[in-house]
Amino acid sequence: MAEIKLFTKNDCSKCEHVKSKMPKNLDIIIMNADEIDGLAEAAYYEITDKIFPVLVIDGEITEGAIPILDRLKALAKKC
Repeated sequence: MAEIKLFTKNDCSKCEHVKSKMPKNLDIIIMNADEIDGLAEAAYYEITDKIFPVLVIDGEITEGAIPILDRLKALAKKC
């Protein structure tokens, strides 16, 4: 299974929306870029300047709430 990471930030309404709507059958690692570990991980993927939320699946980056949810739903169907 692919490694799935969702990068969020505090006070991000789109981040909260994605977290509330993401499929439950996927193992998704939530990384808060406002915390030191999440920020370090975001820097590794070079996404600190992106608009959050950001989804990273095996190094492939998806930005924006709707594209993220579409990508997660497609993955969930395969499981």
